[in-house]
Amino acid sequence: MVEVENLTKSFPAARGRPVPVLRGISLQVPPGQFLAVVGPSGSGKSTLLYCMSALEVATSGRVRILGRDTGGLGRGAIAKLRRDHLGFVFQSYNLIPSLTARENVALPARLARRRISGADVDRALAEVGLAERASYRPSALSGGQQQRVAIARVLAVRPDVVFADEPTGALDTESGAQVLDLLAGVARSGQDRSVVMVTHDLEAAARADRVLVLRDGVIHRELISPRADDVFAAVAGAS
Repeated sequence: MVEVENLTKSFPAARGRPVPVLRGISLQVPPGQFLAVVGPSGSGKSTLLYCMSALEVATSGRVRILGRDTGGLGRGAIAKLRRDHLGFVFQSYNLIPSLTARENVALPARLARRRISGADVDRALAEVGLAERASYRPSALSGGQQQRVAIARVLAVRPDVVFADEPTGALDTESGAQVLDLLAGVARSGQDRSVVMVTHDLEAAARADRVLVLRDGVIHRELISPRADDVFAAVAGAS
């Protein structure tokens, strides 16, 4: 689904040489996998997610999404790739305050001039347990419910890859657990869809199939089906 080869990313500095953030990362995300990326502050985990999802241009290296090299695509082609195949969930819910939950879920497809039925929207809201809140505006919903609307918005268009950046960062424990269950369900739906999540919550990361621990812009450890204690120990070793 996503392939990264020798990826580097540097940012301009006020003076002197650019500051390197990613230092030659290579990885693959196969269909049906829930991948979590963790690491100390400044390790490059959010930058990696933005480069992997073509929201940020890498300094060097390659990113392939569904076999397409994003470095060779123009802005219009990248926008189409994101629109047709990728979904995004952020810590900020990015809901339109004046629209109902149902209207927020339908909005991205309509902006992209893609047909989406009321049944598709209602199905997505039902999947996140908010069928009875479809007519509510964001101000009448809790933080956890708003994040579930944001996930329903992704589910309604059935993307091949979902990228989630700190999706539980503003939520309480119970709401966060519900959101993580929904993201895991996307990857484990049997429909060859994958999820890449960046998180500072190490217990959340332990719910993933695979965890990458970043340190100073490189992959420090890779864990398969880890326990929470394994993730804590790996991150402690990267600090």
